[in-house]
Amino acid sequence: LHDALPIWDESYTLPENQFFAVRLTGDSIHLELARRFLYDDFFLALAGGNNVLPGKHAYSHVNALSSAAQAYLALGQRAYFGAARQGFDFVDAQSFATGGWGPDEHFVIPGGGALGASLVDQHKSFETPCGAYAHFKLTRYLLRITRDSRYGDSMERVLYNSALGAKPIQSDGRAFYYSDYTRSASKTFHPDRWPCCSGTLPMLAADYVISACFTDSHGIYVNLYIPGRVDWRQDAAACRVSIATEYPYASTVTMSLQLFQPRTFALNLRIPAWAAGASVSVNGKRSDAPIAPGAFAGIVREWRSGDRVELDLPLRRRLQAVDTEHPDTVAFLAGPLVVMRILDDGSANTPALTRTALLSAERADDKRRWSVSLDSRKLELRAFADIDAQRYSAYQDVEG
Repeated sequence: LHDALPIWDESYTLPENQFFAVRLTGDSIHLELARRFLYDDFFLALAGGNNVLPGKHAYSHVNALSSAAQAYLALGQRAYFGAARQGFDFVDAQSFATGGWGPDEHFVIPGGGALGASLVDQHKSFETPCGAYAHFKLTRYLLRITRDSRYGDSMERVLYNSALGAKPIQSDGRAFYYSDYTRSASKTFHPDRWPCCSGTLPMLAADYVISACFTDSHGIYVNLYIPGRVDWRQDAAACRVSIATEYPYASTVTMSLQLFQPRTFALNLRIPAWAAGASVSVNGKRSDAPIAPGAFAGIVREWRSGDRVELDLPLRRRLQAVDTEHPDTVAFLAGPLVVMRILDDGSANTPALTRTALLSAERADDKRRWSVSLDSRKLELRAFADIDAQRYSAYQDVEG
């Protein structure tokens, strides 16, 4: 009977926690277990530039890449870092505009138009809580190791366009599972009670605090622009930065520093790759620090309590095709947000929009809705987190 049942052991995701256990306990048995369960065939293929993802279960294999990152940190072997980095690149290359990946829970073969084809009838587009949890872990490792802001950009994209749009877990165990990117999509619960995504959603939320900012001996890196307060010690001195913002619905992020005594360190601000024209002011004066999209802007100075930093990230609009094979099936983005079309009873069959019309969408006063005029009608668009029971379409057909 046992042989007839599927086995969902996913043992290749275990080494990450065994490496943690080594550090916590000092017991070498955990190191032995970590080594035993390392998915070396998979990791070494990725490290060598061989894309072995197609056909594999998406969430568990992205989760396994965190074991590769931990193996690199614990064992110092560059091949494991290469596996984590190259694995991320292969995932990123076949991601939706939302940052989600793995339609029908599996990776697709690149170059065949499979992502665009999935929009027709594949309602199981991204295992959102589980996938976002694995994605945050992997990008957090890569950001810590490399200090490359592209991993923060990727984390932000998944945060705003998938994780924050998940429906709350219900008391009877109903849980949001898949993001739906079809032409007529809706948010639903998984048919099973208490599925795996009911566990990873609260773990993901708990991890927000360790994903927003990072510190090193030279200063602090502000990665996610979310309202809050961060306390840390710089050269043994207590420091605090408070962040106030309505980002990503507004472009301005205000940071205030509280220090017991003046302290020199670097305040590193992630400038997203799409944020052309970004600027930073300190105490009302434009900073002369280099500001480049797709990099951290490092402001090094003697900071004093009460110093105020203003970051402006123009929320540039752009269109992103679902894949190369479907260039006229696009997502509309404003800053980090994918803005999705709300469908009423007749709007699913309206003519294709022009690129110009979509990029010229009018923004409502509440900053959370956009609209496009078409044939004397107004089509409404919203970000994923602002969609509840409405039907929607993440991608639009455009012409011109």
